[in-house]
Amino acid sequence: MSPEKRNPEKVLGELEHIPVARLRKIIREQIREHPNFVLIGETGSGKTTCLPPLLLELRDELGLTGKIGVTQPRRVATRSVTTRVSDMMGCDVGGSVGYHVRFEDFTSDSTDITFMTDGILLRKIQFDPFLSEFSIIMIDEAHERSLNIDLCLGLLIDVNNTRIGTGMEPLRLVITSATIERNKFAEYIGLEDKDNSTEIPGKMFPVKVFYEPEIPWRYDYMKAAADKVEYLLENHLDGDVLIFMPGKKEINTTVEYLKALTNRTKLDILPLHAELSPEEQDRIFLPSKNRKVIVSTNIAETSVTIDGIVHVIDSGLIKQTSFDPKTGIEQLILVEHALSGLDQRKGRAGRTAPGYCYRLFTEDSLRRRKKFPSPEIERSNLSQVVLAMKKVGIEDIEKFNFIDPPNRGAIHQAIKNLTLLGALDGRGKITKIGEFMVDLGIDPRLGRMVIEATRPDSYCLNKICTIASFLDGKNIFIRPEEITQEREAKRLHERYKKEKDSDFMVILNIWNAYVKSGYDSDWAKANYLNEKTLEEARKVRLELLDVLKNHHLSVDDSLKHKVNEDSLGKAITAGLITNLMKYSGRSCYRKLDNTKEDIHIHPGSIYFRQNLGPQAILVSDEIFINTHGKAYASNCLLVKPEWIRELAPHLMGQILSRPSRKNVFRRHR
Repeated sequence: MSPEKRNPEKVLGELEHIPVARLRKIIREQIREHPNFVLIGETGSGKTTCLPPLLLELRDELGLTGKIGVTQPRRVATRSVTTRVSDMMGCDVGGSVGYHVRFEDFTSDSTDITFMTDGILLRKIQFDPFLSEFSIIMIDEAHERSLNIDLCLGLLIDVNNTRIGTGMEPLRLVITSATIERNKFAEYIGLEDKDNSTEIPGKMFPVKVFYEPEIPWRYDYMKAAADKVEYLLENHLDGDVLIFMPGKKEINTTVEYLKALTNRTKLDILPLHAELSPEEQDRIFLPSKNRKVIVSTNIAETSVTIDGIVHVIDSGLIKQTSFDPKTGIEQLILVEHALSGLDQRKGRAGRTAPGYCYRLFTEDSLRRRKKFPSPEIERSNLSQVVLAMKKVGIEDIEKFNFIDPPNRGAIHQAIKNLTLLGALDGRGKITKIGEFMVDLGIDPRLGRMVIEATRPDSYCLNKICTIASFLDGKNIFIRPEEITQEREAKRLHERYKKEKDSDFMVILNIWNAYVKSGYDSDWAKANYLNEKTLEEARKVRLELLDVLKNHHLSVDDSLKHKVNEDSLGKAITAGLITNLMKYSGRSCYRKLDNTKEDIHIHPGSIYFRQNLGPQAILVSDEIFINTHGKAYASNCLLVKPEWIRELAPHLMGQILSRPSRKNVFRRHR
């Protein structure tokens, strides 16, 4: 039996100890007066949990009929906040309070408050330019400045203008964060003065901060984090621990260091990062008899409240994407975290009791750090952004009202790539292929692969859907760091690489084995394959099949005929055509557009150390630069010139051309 839905005013009245609830009358009056509003709420102020019920009360008071949408940057925060608010409101998840993330839609016709990722909101705008199901949108954690947050903010202003122009009720917009530039955001959404925004103090316990006196050469901050935990144990300093690391690899290394401490005391060591399954992520919230040590990326930096955290250990580092529009290569780089992010991390220690923050860097380093992180839109590949904007009718991308304008070179590169893929025509207008790509909901390059495979004589649509679903996710292979396990994993992985046709056939071999296992996660673990990647690929594949069905296309038709292997290769090439490479000597390749030289085949590829000959042309799913500055191509396919002649005849001149003198000189230097 479902619990009875509670009145928002009564709920907030019971939470007087939380600032947003205590000041609810003032906040409600301000939002009533100002349809667009900025709320700066310090960590612990209750903005994420208390503001949605307050907005629900305001909606009913104003006689508005639409839902309240609340965005979160990540899935784990979306799910956990929904659970907390639904408990407060006395309803089941999916009732009056629900959530919508990719592959999980726990909402219904009776849902009043929908928590969702900003990516879901973007999809909703693409397919309903009026956002007609909503009356109020709350953008939470706006300081993260992700691609989707910045794009959604700009599009929401357009949505409101469209609604007003057609006589619909205006959409009310509330932007919330702990650390954003208040006046900048207020001015952006059209507020005349800063009275249209307000700051709410947090309900925080004091947090004492410690720094390293100096950083030695070749500093192992992962070992230093484990040493800090050992210090807490030796000095009997109680309380759970949250460690911030920049990425999955660093988390795993830290976890290995921490395991050595379990000989002396019982610890629940819990990793937390985006590649874990929802069940694995939610383990951090479960009560434990032992002391919890959570090792997390910045996924735990905002909106995720973990009871019992007293100690925060902060590496002070974060991984950010960096896109070079000249080469079209996106790189993940390690950078020092901004001051606003460091404050967010520190705040995790003072939510339920006085806390301690141990920063694994010197206090002097604060002087060189940025106040706020650079917006993702300034350092990312914009192909998907440009296509999304074209879909909703925005033609002049450079004149769009971004809160911070992206790199013009990145915009031009995106338009060039989308034109090459057939998503845009010569005038920059979205084509039927581009519309189809948006429907498919995956990277435009992968969408182009699927569309190419829908040709009547291809008979490879089933396989291409499988390949595209895997390329849309994370790496399949798990490579353990322990030597014995690493050898065993390598041996098991080689079984799928027997066919030397391409790395994409390896993907199909793994998929077929996964299907044969009955989609068994234990089978995946035993074969050192990422079970979450496999499960997500399965879900993406089902999504693609649904979209194709809506377009009156079926993979069943392709199953009735023998696959045309040339069609399979041609479809892959059509999608990845921006990553065509030609052999340039010394086991290296260069991009066909001459924007990047000295590209090596990744050791995980079946083509690694293969002699493909001086005329070899390859296409790659990803060209990336490692931490040592070396460029690698992964997931490769040997391309036939006739495929290029059919798909992009203007590139044939590059194929027939000889290496430049510069390249020859470098090879024989």
